[in-house]
Amino acid sequence: MILFDSDILLLELRYPNDSRYSVNRQTIQQIQADGTPRGVTLQTLLEVIGILSFNLPSFRIPQLPKFLTGLYRLTVFPTFQPSNDYAGCTIQELIDQMTLKMALGDAVQAVEIARYASFVDCLLSWNAKHFQGKIAVPVQTPEDWLNLRRTNTP
Repeated sequence: MILFDSDILLLELRYPNDSRYSVNRQTIQQIQADGTPRGVTLQTLLEVIGILSFNLPSFRIPQLPKFLTGLYRLTVFPTFQPSNDYAGCTIQELIDQMTLKMALGDAVQAVEIARYASFVDCLLSWNAKHFQGKIAVPVQTPEDWLNLRRTNTP
């Protein structure tokens, strides 16, 4: 069994002009031709889905697990089930969040905020634009928060 890291799949799927693409492609083809079993960790599969989500129509994102595992005949460890838990979230919740164009880490945080942080006033992030309109609480950069605080303080 050969496990693929996310960079192998992402180079294959998104970066045909990369200088390593040809070797990457040749390696994948040889592994397939040899009939060598191949797989990915669930973390890797979700990471690839999150990254690919930015360049795909939202309706395609829930189809990615089946598409990727079928295309490369990958076994997923642990087994991919939409009801499985990952970081306190179901896989389906994460994929649903990724349809809003979110990377895996941001999707986990968004699901956890929606589930556990009903008392939160806002999320502070220098990457506020990654979350705006995608999570259950307002998002502000530290700079925006300070400016708002200054204008609201007597």
